[in-house]
Parts: sequence; structure tokens; C-alpha cells
Amino acid sequence: MKKVIKLFIISLLTFASVLGLIACGGADGKTSEKGIICTKLSGDDFYTVIGYGAEQDESGNDITTLDIAAAAQTKYGNDNTVIVVGRIRAGAFDGNTSLTEIILKDNTEGGTLTIDAGAFKNMRALKKITLPFIGANRFSDADYNASEPAYGDGLKATDKERLFGYIFGEEENDAAAKVTQSYGDTESQTATFYLPATLTQITVNADNATCVPMYAFCNLPQIASVTLQGNINAIGRKAFNGMAHLKKVNIPASVKTVYDSAFENATSLKTFGDDGFKIDSGSLLEEIKNSAFKGTRLTEFDFSDTQVKVIGDYAFYGSALKTIDFSATLETIGAYAFANSKDLSITEPTCTIGVNAFAGTDLRA
Repeated sequence: MKKVIKLFIISLLTFASVLGLIACGGADGKTSEKGIICTKLSGDDFYTVIGYGAEQDESGNDITTLDIAAAAQTKYGNDNTVIVVGRIRAGAFDGNTSLTEIILKDNTEGGTLTIDAGAFKNMRALKKITLPFIGANRFSDADYNASEPAYGDGLKATDKERLFGYIFGEEENDAAAKVTQSYGDTESQTATFYLPATLTQITVNADNATCVPMYAFCNLPQIASVTLQGNINAIGRKAFNGMAHLKKVNIPASVKTVYDSAFENATSLKTFGDDGFKIDSGSLLEEIKNSAFKGTRLTEFDFSDTQVKVIGDYAFYGSALKTIDFSATLETIGAYAFANSKDLSITEPTCTIGVNAFAGTDLRA
């Protein structure tokens, strides 16, 4: 009997040790293990990142850039074993003070990587982050009731899960920037997150087909640069709405639709091209929906290397546009699309033009 009790106690202690490692492995000083810390949970065919211990280079300086997939491969894999990281556990990087840049790639089959709420919470030095999607996973919609792409039950990220702040969590900390993001059109549909105050640059490099979800970056005050790359098919409804300090954003050629109010009131967007709003060459862009760029301060816009057919109602209403080059494929300009863009002086394009589309501009026949 004593032997059974002894074995039971040992089992409990072992289980508690594992739970302790999972719970507190992320923060500097909470673990003696260096570098990325992963485990393969029962039933999973992938590794879960549960922590990170600050590590130094050969000169004794803190390593400040972490490529998560590469680090996991180096530590846990070999020439014959590919390490697949399928999940970043809540609190995995809690309290980290050494990392200034994180790179996360999705090497799962079918792109099923998930990031828990607060996986990167309480980070103190992070300046740049590269992600394969925004939010909990890549299965988000660009607009309400979107029929494509369609995913299985339980996979689609909804509400708070599709917001950028989700991965940093809602736990208050003294070194964070407090931000409130909307995830719907009512006042109650908001969430407050705590982002690293040092963070200013975001890259989304989509390894698998995805979109920038609706409301993804809505109202983020501190972000100055967002670079979109890879297989991104749409910019979601209000995705960049109200980003007052956004100065640079890159749109990949794969994007076909910019949804309603996507960049509305992003008032620091002033330049078209490499130093501001850039559309990659060979763009498949077909539609600019209602109010997409309403209230931005862009002074020029060039659609000539795109396949844009439709520019929606109020798309550039009240903008600072002076010149615009339309695409040869353009078919429709919506009502009030460029109205009150007082400095705009152009020749009337040959297409269907909605009511008052150029009211308050210098339109030449």
C-alpha cells in the first residue's frame, strides 16, 4: 500500500512540474532553460511553444531576434526530422525583456497554426513582429457573412480572436500601451488590449491563403508601418480604420478587394509609393469598396497597374488627392466617390459615374 501511495505522490509531483513549466516558462528569470521551449502534448502531431528563456551569443550579448520555427528546428529537430510548430501557448513569452524582433512562420500542413490569447503578453522590448496572419489563426473573414473562404466549425477566428491585439492579451501591465479595438459596429463590441509600448512595425507574411480580417488593426495608435506579403486575398472591412499614425503600408499583388472603410481616417497616410501607400506591381486588385480611403491624406493614387473595375461610394470622399491615374479596366465609379477632394484636378474618366462622384473637385470634360 505504501508503495502505491509513494508512486501516486511521485506522479502528482511530475504532473505539477510539467504544469509549472507550461505556466511560467515564458518570462525572463522564471526558467533556467535557454532559448525556445517546446513540448509535444498528448494527441498532437505538432509542437507547442510554452516558453522562452533569454539566451546570449558567443560574446555574451542577449540575442534580440527570434525566428520561432528556425529556433525550434535547431533545438529539437535534425536532418531527418522537421519540427512543426502548431501552437503558441498563452503566456509563452510573458515578461520577456530581451527580444526586440519576433518572426513567426506557419509550417503546419494546411496552415492550422494557432496563437493563444496573450501568447506575447507583457513583452518589454519588442519593436518588430512578423506573423503569418492576424489574430488567433488564419481562418478569418474580411467582411460580415463572407461566403468565401469557408472553413469547418471551430476553426474560424471571430470577434476578438481576429484582432491584432488578441495575441498580446487583456492583462494590464505597467510597460504596455493600452489600446481599445473594435470588432463590430456597436459601442459594446470592443476589447482592450495591452501591446508592447515599443512596438511600431508589423509584417504579415502569409504562408497560406488568408485575408487581413475586418477590424484587424482598427484604432491602433502607435503602429507606423505595416508590410503585407504573401498570399493575402483581401483587406477587410475597417481593417486599418482610425490608425492615426500609420505612414507606410504595402499591399501585395494577390489582394483582389479592399473592403468598406478599410483605411478610413488613417490620416497619416499621405504618400503613394515606396515611402507610403504602395501597391505591388502586377496587382490583381479589382474592387475598392465604399469609403475605403475616406478621409486619408494621400495626395496621389495610381491604379494603372491594377485590374480595378469598381470604385465604391464615398471611396475617397474628402481626401487630399491632387492626381489619380485610373486603371484601363475601370467600369464604375460610385456616388460621391471623390467628392470634396478639393485639390483634385483630373479629366473625366470613361466609365459609369455615380451621382456627385466628383462634386467639389476640378473635373475637366
